[in-house]
Amino acid sequence: MAGVAVNGSNITESTKEGHVTYTIESYVPKYCAGYDPDTNLCVYWQGGYWESSGTGSTGAKIKGTVSSSSKAKINGAIIARVDDSTNETWEASPPIPSSNSSTRYTPTSAISGSGQGKISSGSTKTKIGGKGVALIGSEVTTCLGTTTTIKDGNSKIQVSS
Repeated sequence: MAGVAVNGSNITESTKEGHVTYTIESYVPKYCAGYDPDTNLCVYWQGGYWESSGTGSTGAKIKGTVSSSSKAKINGAIIARVDDSTNETWEASPPIPSSNSSTRYTPTSAISGSGQGKISSGSTKTKIGGKGVALIGSEVTTCLGTTTTIKDGNSKIQVSS
């Protein structure tokens, strides 16, 4: 027997590795590339520009809650079912490094966002409206395509998995 997921239940945080991308540039300082032989003064300057040093990526940490469309309630709680949505937000984690005077990091993708995932598993024995009741621990497919589980719910209501 397991507790049921309800509207507002949290999902377990999930990370999609490499989802956030960025470019890396290094600063080439200005330098003298040619001197006047008579005055020994610089007559030809180079540098003072950014050049590509490659690319990088970081993960996206996903958080969210169950958003049940069910009308079924037990003890005032709306019961979640398989195929119900999860409302999710995500952000770069760890964050893109901070730029400084010698290295610049520029995002080439979004660094945060939101979307809807979906409860993808639940009880095979207990159904509401023809759909399995979602349980604490049921699988969720997130808005970024990772798999996680429902973290909490109502453990006073127990159903067969």
